[in-house]
Amino acid sequence: MRNPCFICQTPNEEIPKRAKLPSRNCLVRQCVEKIGVENCAYCSRFPCDQVKDVSGAWNRQKIEEKLGAPISDEDYHTFVEPFEALSLLEAIRVSLKPEDIVEAAKVPPLKIKIVDFPKNMPFSKEETEAFKTLHKLLAAIKRSSLGLKDVDTFAQQQRLKRRTPYFLRFLWILGRFGEFKTEKDACLMGDAKTYMANRGSEKILASWHVVRDTVFKILLEFGVHCERVTLKRVKEKDLTTGTGYLRSKGWAMKMSFEKEAGGASTLKALQTYSKRLDKKYGKKAFQYFSDADMRVLGKG
Repeated sequence: MRNPCFICQTPNEEIPKRAKLPSRNCLVRQCVEKIGVENCAYCSRFPCDQVKDVSGAWNRQKIEEKLGAPISDEDYHTFVEPFEALSLLEAIRVSLKPEDIVEAAKVPPLKIKIVDFPKNMPFSKEETEAFKTLHKLLAAIKRSSLGLKDVDTFAQQQRLKRRTPYFLRFLWILGRFGEFKTEKDACLMGDAKTYMANRGSEKILASWHVVRDTVFKILLEFGVHCERVTLKRVKEKDLTTGTGYLRSKGWAMKMSFEKEAGGASTLKALQTYSKRLDKKYGKKAFQYFSDADMRVLGKG
């Protein structure tokens, strides 16, 4: 007898311990359980961005792009079509009556910790203003939905909770380990090896498409301009692996602050702040950074 197929609706307690699918940590599964519906098609927010991203990842076009070649109709119907979750959910949605739709389960806002800016800073007026601007930037990022919609629903809120550290860690790496340069425009430059070695718990920052399409894009909305710089005599195609992950050589990460983010003075403030935290707190420094806790800069 063949092993049974464990589907998304399989209760956690019935999934074998070593089974990789379905994932017990899948936000979509957890959200469906909280609403108490059979699948996402019954939810009033369908299709939310989380469903679009997760369920829309498996389709003919994307599979062919990944393989770099077209697939036969037979292979499509056998290996792809049964797993085109978004299409299947959309078909179910069309068949439902208005009374079948269930209101999405809303969750209370996340509790966000941001330490107040300290008083009596031992710096000049201009330097203190730069630290204030940096504090506002960190606070704004933590309070932002970071490009996500429906963050009052469970899946999207949890996604936001996981996403926020990506942006803060990126700023931390460049602030703590980047070299301040003023050749053209003021910027912080971090080499590939150092960047990759200091991602901490945010290992996803090795995924180039996440860095380029999410981190770079969202940070620009806050006036933070980022780019990956290809080193001389290095080909663009050699910067990432076949699966799209950054290699530890051949490039550097560059970050500059536009006027709205404080420019060069705030870049320097970021560098000073990060180094002070690291010197005093070591491995715990990033947590203080995440809370925008600048008391380390005070008089004591």
